[in-house]
Amino acid sequence: WQQDWGLRPDFVLYAGGYDAHKNVDTLIAAFAELPASVVQRHQLVLAGRCDPVTAAQLRQVAHRHRLAADRLVFTGTLADEELARLYSSCALFVAPSLHEGLGLPPLEAMACGAAVIGSNASSLPEVIGCRDALFDPRSRSSIAAKLQAALTDADFLAALRVLAGVQTRQFSWPVSARRA
Repeated sequence: WQQDWGLRPDFVLYAGGYDAHKNVDTLIAAFAELPASVVQRHQLVLAGRCDPVTAAQLRQVAHRHRLAADRLVFTGTLADEELARLYSSCALFVAPSLHEGLGLPPLEAMACGAAVIGSNASSLPEVIGCRDALFDPRSRSSIAAKLQAALTDADFLAALRVLAGVQTRQFSWPVSARRA
């Protein structure tokens, strides 16, 4: 199934909406800012339905930042099973939003065993549960630094995966019911 999109094994994943507050344009610019050796080994996969106008604008952002066309992949609309497979097989999931309600995609990604980094804004710090996994979503260099740390430090990446299993238990139905 990964062949359908031409995915390499160590892809970085974003899943969610494409409204301005989702900050996907800054994520693309930050990914393009990574050292060439890191970009060569990874692709940035944008999962989910993205209207053609927005996709063209995001491709333009990638082009403006000199990100090769094959480094940015749009999946289009996905069945839940396909999204779960992407979550469980990505090298890293990124949640760059400027503000969120709950932040369901990073929680879903962690439930599938993905290493997750994300914005230090809104509800995402509570969802992700690790200060070291957070970045300033308004700073392209902050996002790039966290991406680089996660993609080049195997111990950090492994720790994020372990954290995912622990953190998702904080959002189980029994825990939520006790809190309520």
